[in-house]
Amino acid sequence: MNLTPRYMQTPATYPKPANELLRLRALYSYDILDSISEKEYDSITKLASQICGTPVSFISFIDEGRQWYKSSFGFELTEIPREVSLCNYTILDNEQVLVVPDLRNDERFANNPLVKGHPNAVFYAGTSLVTKEGHPLGTICTLDSKVNHLNENQVEALKSLAEQVMARLELHKKLKELSIAQQQLKEVNADLKSFANIASHDMKTPLANISMMSRAFQQRYEDSFDEDAMKYLSLIDGSAKELLQFIGNILTKSKKMRTGEDCNLVNSNDTIKKVISMIVPPPDIEINVQGALPDIAMDQISLQQVFQNLITNAIKYNNKEKGVINIWSESDENFHRFNIQDNGRGIDRENFDKIFQNELTLQTTDRYGNQGTGIGLSTVKNIIESAGGDIAVESEKDFGSVFQFCIPR
Repeated sequence: MNLTPRYMQTPATYPKPANELLRLRALYSYDILDSISEKEYDSITKLASQICGTPVSFISFIDEGRQWYKSSFGFELTEIPREVSLCNYTILDNEQVLVVPDLRNDERFANNPLVKGHPNAVFYAGTSLVTKEGHPLGTICTLDSKVNHLNENQVEALKSLAEQVMARLELHKKLKELSIAQQQLKEVNADLKSFANIASHDMKTPLANISMMSRAFQQRYEDSFDEDAMKYLSLIDGSAKELLQFIGNILTKSKKMRTGEDCNLVNSNDTIKKVISMIVPPPDIEINVQGALPDIAMDQISLQQVFQNLITNAIKYNNKEKGVINIWSESDENFHRFNIQDNGRGIDRENFDKIFQNELTLQTTDRYGNQGTGIGLSTVKNIIESAGGDIAVESEKDFGSVFQFCIPR
């Protein structure tokens, strides 16, 4: 009987494990079938024969209708139909090493073509290659053309070789998953870079128009507008310019991909002034920066995002007739700690951790009637933690909140 042609489906007259469908799914997840020969597996089959004192050894995997050989020692074999597979009986019991001293005297195998014909197998010993979830993928087995036996040490050694095979399979699977993840990451990074370019271009144009129009109004109606009107036009122009610079900084940062090369000492006072000038607080909000703030080792665009989110939230969720925001810092030998305190509506204690979760909102509306997206504080937390720091909140309902974040010195 010729055992080497490609598998052609034959009626399934062989027993199957109870978890056959899950077993096959697990087997396919390793992407090992029909892979090329590898010397590491060949070394294991050679060692199996040396340990067991047999001339033939295999590492094989049992597909839906065939037994495919990853490695063989002492006999060239590619695959055989599953219905003539000796190893198909091995995978029925994951716990035991199947040892058959004389296949000719076992009714399961006496008429098997591998026994009655080439390679005239008489002795068989095999153990399953089992996943952590308990799914048998195949076997490592050994054959002899005469009656043979295995002692206890040989049985344990065969089990150990099976564990080595599984360790290599797991490594192969992890490397494949890592390769896929790396490719996906490259695609995501490319998409992010493309988005940053498109967004910056699409946002810069209307902002430039706002700045140009505000300057045009100042020039054209300088004699008609009062001092307050000119001041507001100047604020519009200044805010548009600040946003243009902010967008440019974001684009630069996206290109550097957070390599840290743009991370220098940043002046916190200047950053907060820039943020306040961009926000333009309403008249009923008072912002007090108490004392000098430290220079910190963090890229400016990230620090600006942190202050902008925290100060903007303090303004939006303030329900007092006169809103007050106090900002100060404290430092020790390890950290700079920044505090942003407001006298707004406050936060319930059970929500202290929830507010930092991505896209989780408290279903509350701000002073302008808008509902939060749950992105701002999550972004702040990610920025601070990526810089080696942490953020927390203390709050009392109807009396206000204090957000404190620390950055390593």
